[in-house]
Amino acid sequence: MKRILAKYLFSSFKTTILSLFLPIIIIFIMIMGFVSYTLASGQLQENAYKNISDTVFQTKGYLDNQLSDIFEQLVALTNHPDTLSIIAKDSKDINPTDYIRMDSHLNRIFSYNPIIESMLVHFHNGDFVLSKGHDIWVKENFSYDEYRTQYQGNHEEFYWRNLHPDDIFSRPNQGNGVVSVFKMIGNEESQAKGILLFNIREDFFKKVMNDSLIGENGYLVLASQDGYMTFKQVDQKYQLNEEVLNHLQKMNKENGRFEFQKPNGNKMIVVYDTIGVNRWKVAAVFPEEDILKRVNYIKLVTLSVIILLIAVAVPLASLLARYITRPISYLANHMKIIQKGNLDVKLDVTGASEIGILYKGIRDLVVRVNILLDQIRKEQETKRQLELAVMQAQINPHFLYNTLYSIKGLCDMNLNQDASSMVTALSNYFRISISRGQEIISVQDETEHIRNYLFIQEMRYGDDFTYDLDIDPQISGYSIIKLTLQPLVENAIYHGVKQTRGIGHIQVKGYAIENNLCFEVRDNGAGMSHERLDEIRLALKNKDSQKIGFGMRSVHERIQIHYGKDYGLTIDSEPGQGTVVKVLIPIAEG
Repeated sequence: MKRILAKYLFSSFKTTILSLFLPIIIIFIMIMGFVSYTLASGQLQENAYKNISDTVFQTKGYLDNQLSDIFEQLVALTNHPDTLSIIAKDSKDINPTDYIRMDSHLNRIFSYNPIIESMLVHFHNGDFVLSKGHDIWVKENFSYDEYRTQYQGNHEEFYWRNLHPDDIFSRPNQGNGVVSVFKMIGNEESQAKGILLFNIREDFFKKVMNDSLIGENGYLVLASQDGYMTFKQVDQKYQLNEEVLNHLQKMNKENGRFEFQKPNGNKMIVVYDTIGVNRWKVAAVFPEEDILKRVNYIKLVTLSVIILLIAVAVPLASLLARYITRPISYLANHMKIIQKGNLDVKLDVTGASEIGILYKGIRDLVVRVNILLDQIRKEQETKRQLELAVMQAQINPHFLYNTLYSIKGLCDMNLNQDASSMVTALSNYFRISISRGQEIISVQDETEHIRNYLFIQEMRYGDDFTYDLDIDPQISGYSIIKLTLQPLVENAIYHGVKQTRGIGHIQVKGYAIENNLCFEVRDNGAGMSHERLDEIRLALKNKDSQKIGFGMRSVHERIQIHYGKDYGLTIDSEPGQGTVVKVLIPIAEG
C-alpha cells in the first residue's frame, strides 16, 4: 500500500511541478543564464587582462635582455685598461696606437650589436675623438658642459636617454630618433672630461612595440623620467595625457595596473612592468570597451539561448503536463468514489505506463482491503463471542450458588463478619467482571479481581490451598484485557491443587520485562505428562477448542486478536511438580 501511494504521489508531484510551477522553471533558466553569463564574462575579462599582462611581461623581458647586453658592453669598455689608460694620459701624450686600440674595441662592439646605431668616444675636451656607425658623421662638436649640466647625480655616471632626435651625428635618414646610453667621464675641473656614448636604433623599439597586439585601440608605451615613446597611431581620445604620463613615470611599484578616465568618458586601463637595467616602464594602454566587446557578444548569445529555451520549454511543458494530467485526473475521480466508501470500483488497466501500474496497484489494493475488512469482521465476531462466553462463565450459576450457600452457612454459624467480607468480595468480583462494558482495564483492577476470587475460594475450601499475589506496584497503572488472569487461576485451583493431596499453593506474579508485561500463574499441583503438555501447546497454536478448556483458549485468542501473534500464553509443566502458565502482553498505559 505504501509503495502504491508513493507512486501516486510521485506522479502527482511531477504534474504539479510542470503545471503549477512552470514560472519557477522559467525563472530558474533565466537565473542559470545570468549566472553563466556572469561567469563567462568574468572569465573573459580575467583572460584578457592576463594576456595583456603576459604581453607586457614578455616585451619587458626582451627589452631588458637586449638593453642589458648593450649596457654591459658599455661598462666593459669603460673599465677596459686601454680606455682607462687614455683617460689617465695627458692629451699631449696620446699616440696613434691609442686610436688603433680604441677603434678595435668599437668595431668589435658595433659588429656584435646590430641594434646600435652609432658610437662616440670623446675625451680630453675633444683632443681624443672616435666614432662608429653606418653612413654617419659628426654633426657638430660635442658639448660636455651641456651634457654635464643636464645629467648628473648618478654615482656611477651611467645615464639613459629616451627617444630623441640625434643631436651628435648626421646621416642620410634625417629625422630618425635614437635612444642613448652613455658614461660621463670626469668633471669640470678634470683634464680628461668626456663621454662614452652608444645610440640605439629607433626602428628596433618600433618593431618590438608594434609587434605586440593590444587590441584595436591599445598600444605600448615605454616611459622614463625624461620622456616616453610610442609608435602606434590611435585616435586622440585614446592617447595618454600629461597627468597620466607623469603618474606612470613616477610609479614606484615594479608592476601593476591602474585606470583613468578620459574627458570624453572613455575608461582607459594601464598595465605596466619595469625594465631592470634602466627602471623604465613598459606599459600597455587600452580602452576598457575593447575587452567588453567579447563580453557583450557573450551577453547577446546567452540572452538568445535563454529566449530560445523558454520558447521551447513553455509549450513542451504544457503538452507534457496535459499528457500526464489526463490519466491522473481519471484516477483521481475514481479515488474520490473509493473515498466515499464504495470499494466496488472497477479500474481499467491500460498499457504498461506508470499510470497503468498505479491503476493495477490500486485495484489490487481495493481487493486486499475488501479481504482485510472481511477478516476484521470475522475476528470482531469471534472476539465478541469470546467476550460474551467469558462473561457467561463468570456468572456461572454453580459458582454463584456455591458462594451463596457458603455465605448462608457462615450466617447460620453467626460468623457475620466473615459472611459480610464474603458478600463484599462477591460484589466486587462481579463489579470488575462487568466493568461497565469496558474490555481494557488496569492491572490494578485485574489484580483486585483475582484477589476477590481467591478470597471467595479460600473461604469455601478452607485450608485446602494457600495463595500469594506478587504483582510489581510499578506496573499497576498499565492496561490489560479484562478477565485475563481469573480463568488461569481457576484452572490452577480445579486442575492443579485440588488434584493432589496436601495443602496446595498458588502464586500469581506480575512484572515488566523490556517493553512487555509478564504474568505467571504457578501451582504446586499434580502437573501433567509431556504428551499432554505437547497436546495443549499444539491446541493453543491451532486454536483447537476440543483439546483445551474454554477459559485458557479464550484468554489466548483474545490476547492475540488484540495484540498480535507475538503475544499470548505459554505453558510449562512437570508431572508431580506443578504447572506454570505465563501471559505476555505489550506495555500500554491504562
